[in-house]
Amino acid sequence: MTRFHPRKVALLTGVLAATFPALAASTPAGTVIVNQSSATFTPRDKGVSSVQSNAVYTTVQAVCAVSVTPSGSPDVALLPGEQTTLRFTLTNAGNASATLPLNVFSTGMTPSPTLKLYQDLNRNGLPDAGEGPVSSVTLASNAEAQLLVVVQTSPVALGDALINLVTSCGGAGSGGEGSASATGVVRLSPPPVLAIHKTFTPALLKPGAETTVEVSTSNEGYGESREVILTDLLAGQLAQGLSYVSGSARASVGTLEYTSDGYSWSSTETQPVRGVRVRVGSLAPAEHLTLTFRMRAAESADGKVIDNTATADTGRSSVAASAQVDVRYQPGVAIGPLGQPQAPEGTPADTQTRPFAVVGQQVCFDHTLQNTGDVRDTFTITVTYPQGGAKVNLYGADGQALAQPLPLDPEQTALVRVCYTPTQTGALEALITASGARGTRNTTKDRVSDIQNGLPELKKTYAATGKDAGGQPRDIAAGATVAVGDTITYTLSVHNPYPRPLNSVIISDPVAAHLDVINVSNGATVAGEAGAQTVTWNLGTLAAGETRTLTIVTRVSARAVDGEALKNIFNLTSTEFTTPLSSNEVSTPVWNAALNVQKTVSSDTVTYGDRVTYTLTIKNTSATTAIESAVVTDTPAQGLQYLAGSSTLDGRALQDPTRTDSLQWQVGTIPAGGQVVIKYDMRVTPDATTSLLNEVQVVGVGAGGAARAIASNHAQRTIRLDPLKFAPLGDLIGTVFVDRNRNGLYDAGLDTPVERARVILASGRLALTDRAGRYHFSNVPFGSWALRLDPNTTPSPPLQVPQDGGLSGTQTVQVRGLTSVNFPLAPLGGDITALRRTTLSVGDVTIEKSVFTVDGGYAVTLKINSPRDLPDFVLDDPLPGGATLKEGRNTLGTSLRAGETILTYRFEWNGPASAATTDPVVRRY
Repeated sequence: MTRFHPRKVALLTGVLAATFPALAASTPAGTVIVNQSSATFTPRDKGVSSVQSNAVYTTVQAVCAVSVTPSGSPDVALLPGEQTTLRFTLTNAGNASATLPLNVFSTGMTPSPTLKLYQDLNRNGLPDAGEGPVSSVTLASNAEAQLLVVVQTSPVALGDALINLVTSCGGAGSGGEGSASATGVVRLSPPPVLAIHKTFTPALLKPGAETTVEVSTSNEGYGESREVILTDLLAGQLAQGLSYVSGSARASVGTLEYTSDGYSWSSTETQPVRGVRVRVGSLAPAEHLTLTFRMRAAESADGKVIDNTATADTGRSSVAASAQVDVRYQPGVAIGPLGQPQAPEGTPADTQTRPFAVVGQQVCFDHTLQNTGDVRDTFTITVTYPQGGAKVNLYGADGQALAQPLPLDPEQTALVRVCYTPTQTGALEALITASGARGTRNTTKDRVSDIQNGLPELKKTYAATGKDAGGQPRDIAAGATVAVGDTITYTLSVHNPYPRPLNSVIISDPVAAHLDVINVSNGATVAGEAGAQTVTWNLGTLAAGETRTLTIVTRVSARAVDGEALKNIFNLTSTEFTTPLSSNEVSTPVWNAALNVQKTVSSDTVTYGDRVTYTLTIKNTSATTAIESAVVTDTPAQGLQYLAGSSTLDGRALQDPTRTDSLQWQVGTIPAGGQVVIKYDMRVTPDATTSLLNEVQVVGVGAGGAARAIASNHAQRTIRLDPLKFAPLGDLIGTVFVDRNRNGLYDAGLDTPVERARVILASGRLALTDRAGRYHFSNVPFGSWALRLDPNTTPSPPLQVPQDGGLSGTQTVQVRGLTSVNFPLAPLGGDITALRRTTLSVGDVTIEKSVFTVDGGYAVTLKINSPRDLPDFVLDDPLPGGATLKEGRNTLGTSLRAGETILTYRFEWNGPASAATTDPVVRRY
């Protein structure tokens, strides 16, 4: 039996056992290890021998070993609310691939930070997309992984945080080291506390003005801040009419930046600036950062209150502050007594008072209107009456009617004169209100303590004296002309009708330019050179009911011109009547020359029917002044009849006289030193007497404007009538009657005579019928004559007779001795059937129309009633369509006399009787 050396064998076994675990850990799992022992020995009986044991097979099992580094770091300082990333390296030190669970947690910080674990696959130190978060990592043997722990602290966190990252081998029974961990420390620094403040200075501005924006932030905490960005975005302000003033931004520290789009920022100012900010690295506790800039308000911002918010950011902390700017004009208005527009409203200083005024007499108050605002505005003045009442007129500084609304620039003033014309006695109180178009208003008051009826009585009269041809004094009648050297004495009378005195009474009399003052009464003063003299009396107080009489003696100077009027008034002013009161005007015409008329006639002896021609020569002897609007008046004697169309002026046709009882011609202007010649014809009628006196006069106006006319001398001419000269004369007689049987003859007892019917002879002579319907024209020259029956004086239209030549109511005859011409009228007898009656009213004129059926057609009667004379009266009574007028007329155009006028006519018509009546029309009167 072979014996081993026990100790030696045991030593070999112990070495193997001791080295096996380390070999197993570094050897990949599953590796088979073969172990066989051999022994060498020396038998006693032989030489050296060796023996091998049996082979032992060992498979290496998986051994887990893990490590996390570094441990005890990093140590990071944060501010509350910030986050940080801790970096760790996880290593699989085992001999097999392993999935290692990971757990991360913190202790110490309250509230606990938010932790997230990421595997940094690209080893850039940042968690990227696709990199987690993870809760385990699978690693091959001896592989490592980069791990990131993102720590987010709360803004209100307190204390430091210990961050633990723990991993362990997978389940029980695995050999090796079972777990590993690493730690990091997150320390909180004292937090900064940012405060922000924003202002607009001024906060109220008008369009066109600028305001300064100030935004400031300060660190009111105990710790230093991270980078601070103070930002003011301006887009909202720009949209409402504010604009950044270029180059106005300033910062107390840091870097200014601008944005034109609200996103990108640059240190270069680019228009439009839509935002301004300033950046500073940090703010220490109690340190301030201030940003200022200016903004300008446009017109579009008017009436807007514009909000703006600025922000201050540091780290994850952000604070904001807002402010408002009010953009609007501040209009204002003030009105008050003259020079005191801003007198406190409603106070005695804002009230003007007059002690006295008169009904119907204007009393004025001056006011100052001022635009107290900062913008141009237009103002309207209104007047109301808390007491009393008056007519009011407003005037400006130029004395013209105040144009309203009145535009004023800021601080500009304007004079407003308010003039009242009281309409009742008593007291007057007026409230004057100035209203601006922008909604402003201000008032002032005017008062009149006592208003009486009537005015002071101012009366002016004159008396003129001259010298006759012998050099003796003579009185000149009132209204007559005066000449150079004549004396005019003016008497001025002033009476106070009130039960109170008038104070500081001043009488002034501006004497006519062509009068020279010779003497004045009552201590008056005469001021001014000859031709521009004014006489003034300072009467002082005029007691209640007192009358003063004053005189001025003047002489007509050589400066006077023919045709002018020496006009004169005097004026009164007093404390109570600041506006001058004027007396009546007296006017004296001046004429040194003459207006002469000569009259001649073509024949001094005439007989009945003769035609005579008169010649008037009118001469203006003034060497300086023309006669204007000259009117020639010729009064013919009875028996002289003017022949139409015979007038001439200087050989040219002259319009016929405008009157028939006395002939009048308008000849216009007769130049200075010139003359005009008028010729006209007259017919001697049977009414002529043995002596025919014809008188003429010319009246005109001096070119200087004399109030009274300049009259000529009277020119007259007498011609003698010689009736023994042969004159073939006849008589016209006739009857106007209603011809009942239409036979054209007057049948006594049957026909009805018409009284007061007017018959007109072609020469213009008129005759009225008597009760028997008879008329008579005597001394009618032989020959053809036309007579006309006035239709306005007959109750019915004339019948048609052969002598009328188709002109109803007109007859033409040859006069030979005694000639008879009758006018039969259409009857309105019982054989007429009334068809319709109608009445038309035009103002105070009424027209009654009656339509009757008669043999052969219809008869119409129109009764026109007017309470007054109507010149140019026109009436049109239309016939039915297709009707034919047979007798009379259906229209009337005349100067209608007051009273009743009757118009009749007949017409034929084949239409229905219901349509035979039409409505009359009055076109003009």
